[in-house]
Amino acid sequence: MIKRSSRNSSIELLRILSMFAIVIHHYAYHSTFKWWVYNTQYLGALKVNLFLHFFGKLGVDIFVIIGAYFLCEKKFNFRRPINLMLVTIFYSFGIWIFLKFILQTKLLVPTSLKTILLPFPLPSGYWFVYAYVIMLFAMPFLNIIINSLNKPKLILLIIGLTFLWSILVVSFNIFSGKPDTSLDNFGYTQTTFFFLLYFIAAYVRKYSGKILNSKKYTAIGSVVGLLLAVVCAYLADSQKLLNGILDTFNINGPIVIGTSIFLFSFFKNCHFNSSFINYIAGSMFGVYLIHEDSFVRPIIWTQLISSKLYEQSGLQYLIAGLIFSLVVFGICIIADIICRRLIFEKLINKMTTYISILFNNLERIFDKYIEL
Repeated sequence: MIKRSSRNSSIELLRILSMFAIVIHHYAYHSTFKWWVYNTQYLGALKVNLFLHFFGKLGVDIFVIIGAYFLCEKKFNFRRPINLMLVTIFYSFGIWIFLKFILQTKLLVPTSLKTILLPFPLPSGYWFVYAYVIMLFAMPFLNIIINSLNKPKLILLIIGLTFLWSILVVSFNIFSGKPDTSLDNFGYTQTTFFFLLYFIAAYVRKYSGKILNSKKYTAIGSVVGLLLAVVCAYLADSQKLLNGILDTFNINGPIVIGTSIFLFSFFKNCHFNSSFINYIAGSMFGVYLIHEDSFVRPIIWTQLISSKLYEQSGLQYLIAGLIFSLVVFGICIIADIICRRLIFEKLINKMTTYISILFNNLERIFDKYIEL
């Protein structure tokens, strides 16, 4: 049964579009077309592939901003990260058991009992989940920082972190080779970058102002950002330019960050309600966990789908990517609804509640002990 939600369905629609952008990026990134090698014979497909890289990274940033937008004014609850971890464990073990023991598929990614159980029990890892869970646990501390800063100081924090983790990092990737210098020196990781997106989302929620609260201005900003990405992809006429644009199109690229802010703000400013959209949006995390599983990924993008077949034409490459990604997207939504939400949701929720209560009790005991 589809439940009604008071959430703005425009934002939930953006959540759906963001995950689809991530899926089509995986078509571009994981499939058989050699996108990292500059080849004039396949220049059309190469430039389309570059834009799909941008599109996917844009989807990641928007997905994080959506979550942070709702979290930045909420009280921390163990239930959120615990539920996310349980769902991840459910899919990681479930997919591995299904492929290895039920279908008896020869897994393209080698596994052993040691790699599955240590240092923590999870057959397939997900970088996004790791970073997002850490952001969730950091949420109360991030909110303390946000609430202690006025608007000018929050802007200054965002500008400083953007310089360190976006402009400086991208510059180091493009102009690499400086001795005794690494990105770690500036505190950049994919996880810490999510903190920057969290601060940006908090700013949009608390102080967005005239520009970000305007449909007109945010629509213009979104279109300009997307056109800049198209122009950059079109200019990839050498291996050096290809590498530089790929570095610019990462999740911390200035164009990616700016476009994600304008796109999120535009959808935030549009208001409508759709129970169907809200319900489908609830499966987006499941879509990610299914199609980006370490054992499912090579089956989808190298065994079942080969983008190399469409490398002769940029248009064919794009159309194939849209069709295949839409099919994968739809199948994953159906699988998540049936497997997790209809069959196992009650069990996962009960486990979430039990473990959350346990952690809340441990927190209270810890607080009492510290106060002694």
